[in-house]
Amino acid sequence: MEELHERVSEYGGLSIKERLLIRFIKSRNQVGKNWRGVLASKDPFFNTKLGGDYLTSVAQAVSDSSRGNVDRIERVTVALEKVAGIKSFPVV
Repeated sequence: MEELHERVSEYGGLSIKERLLIRFIKSRNQVGKNWRGVLASKDPFFNTKLGGDYLTSVAQAVSDSSRGNVDRIERVTVALEKVAGIKSFPVV
């Protein structure tokens, strides 16, 4: 997270992907350690092979932001925010 703050200072802003990852981390922390299971139980899409691939992709993008497709990150983030009771807002 600090790395992102340094980037803002240096470049003046975050990419859409970085903003989504920050939102994802906040909602994941609010839902808790079993966020994958909670999301899969609340949204049938994430209880499929493709949905599981989305979850894995986004989890990997947290540690390596070069990974993860921005559309996948958005889909997971919005769904997780809904489960966490966080009001979602448009990224762009």
